[in-house]
Amino acid sequence: MNFDTIKTLFAGSQGSGARAEDMSASTAVQFHGDADTVFVDVRGLGEIAHSGTIRGAIRAPLPEFARHADPSGAGSLPAANAGKTIILVCASGARSGAAAQQLVRMGYTKVANIMGGIGAWSRAGGPMER
Repeated sequence: MNFDTIKTLFAGSQGSGARAEDMSASTAVQFHGDADTVFVDVRGLGEIAHSGTIRGAIRAPLPEFARHADPSGAGSLPAANAGKTIILVCASGARSGAAAQQLVRMGYTKVANIMGGIGAWSRAGGPMER
């Protein structure tokens, strides 16, 4: 995905009014493989083992999400100022939406939540792994 598309998707996400964007699965699939995009699955490890996850996604279950998301980059997610786009997924979009808002509160500015969760990702043809 090119930089202009990313700028358009996240226009208005900078500054004090920052918020996570809702993203369709088909749009999210276009970001897969982009070096400046990180996918994060916030479902439990048992759920991921059962249904698989986005290929290459960081597995950061919501109950321990704060350990993974450190604005300094000390966790498994990149630093808040790294300029990376972070796209989150869960089963339906509820937990990943909560995690996305948590990232925004921590200072991350390019954050999106996949609407419809991992099922929507799979139906959109997104690459999966177990």
